[in-house]
Amino acid sequence: MVRSKLAWRALAGFLLLLAPIGASAQTEEQLERIRKWNPQVGEFQKPGEIQKAGEIQVPRGIEAVRVVETVQCERRLSLVADALFAFDEATLSPQAEETLIVVVPEIEKAGKHPVSIEGHTDAKGSDDYNRTLSEKRASTVKQWLVARGAVPLATKVIAYGESKPVAPNQKPDGSDDPEGRQKNRRVEVVIDTCG
Repeated sequence: MVRSKLAWRALAGFLLLLAPIGASAQTEEQLERIRKWNPQVGEFQKPGEIQKAGEIQVPRGIEAVRVVETVQCERRLSLVADALFAFDEATLSPQAEETLIVVVPEIEKAGKHPVSIEGHTDAKGSDDYNRTLSEKRASTVKQWLVARGAVPLATKVIAYGESKPVAPNQKPDGSDDPEGRQKNRRVEVVIDTCG
């Protein structure tokens, strides 16, 4: 028993040496900022969750938020919509807070700048339906952020629907591309860093 614990500790120490130091420190720094904002936050991944074969993994927490630097005066926080909403829904899922709380310190870190929230969908469904769904989802994220004082009530919501994909919705042979469609389903918090 004692030998087993020592072996596991030695293995854990060795694996830590293999991990990239910068990435580990950045993640820990992000977690500390989140815990400062919400001390009840524990681990973002739940042990024992098993992905079924063929399923698309839905990132949560820090993994579901990507910072995209697109133009000089703009900082985008892209949130995977599947981490926030159930299929075809605009109501936050029970796990959505794991992802949304990551955004608050990122907005605070940017300082007092104008913010807008954009909704995006994949290409399934009609243009009108997707535009409406993307607007509802962006509005829901805005309401959550307003309730926590992260953005003002006057924050603009923009519904793009399927018009601004970041990945193909179909493979070159014309078949469905579930991974591409997942990337297109997103809500983006856009910070005007020059405003």
